[in-house]
Amino acid sequence: MAPTLPQQPLRTALVQNAAGADPQANLDWLAAHWPERGSIDLIALPEVFAFRGGDEESRAAAAPLDGPLGRWLAAQAVRANAWVLAGSVLERDGDRIYNTSLLFDRAGDLAASYRKMHLFEARLESGRTIRESDVYRPGDRPVLAMIDSWCCGLSICYDVRFPELYRHYAGEGASLLLIPANFTQRTGRDHWETLIRARAIENQCFVLAPDQCGANPHTRCRSHGHSLAFGPWGELLATAADEPTVLRVTLDPQLLISTRQRIPALEHRRM
Repeated sequence: MAPTLPQQPLRTALVQNAAGADPQANLDWLAAHWPERGSIDLIALPEVFAFRGGDEESRAAAAPLDGPLGRWLAAQAVRANAWVLAGSVLERDGDRIYNTSLLFDRAGDLAASYRKMHLFEARLESGRTIRESDVYRPGDRPVLAMIDSWCCGLSICYDVRFPELYRHYAGEGASLLLIPANFTQRTGRDHWETLIRARAIENQCFVLAPDQCGANPHTRCRSHGHSLAFGPWGELLATAADEPTVLRVTLDPQLLISTRQRIPALEHRRM
């Protein structure tokens, strides 16, 4: 069965911030740069937009989804009359902590949540190892959600290196892939744009990838910035530099139709 394509354009805002260790300061910056009511359909925040710190600080900051941060996000969705993708929050569920993406609808209700399935690990040139599994448990399922008439696949940062997740979403009818991130500057220079563009081209989907910028105040590890929006042909729709900013881009469903008619690759899958 052919997937149902979206029926109307989607006005989006990709927020690129430089989160520090003071959650209130981070939220105050976001609130000051929040799109005006009625101007945007989807506001997409990056991974760990509300807090960045070390492992112990992250454990201490983790909270249930219905806590103050969840209520703040719900209020911001109502304020803008827009969907809000909270790129990721530090979710505490009993004694477990997850890196979790949240999607709120225009009424401020939690429409979907996705726990990061692939946890980042890297050995730095300094010899230091970064390992998310020291803090987080991995999620165990992909999550699709409807934003108005747009079928969207949820993911977070390091997931982008695992194309099978996005192939699953495309096979289930996704038109938009959401990849909020906190991509490191070193790997970002070499891989960020290539990976994001590849996920758009191979799945003939739009991709929105809001990224963090600036340095983690505890680890001093710098994030890449350069938030991206790509169309289903792999065309660059918007890009940021490495400073805090808000990108606005409207997604046109006619680009999906023309791309998939030109090369019907999704119909030719054999695996």
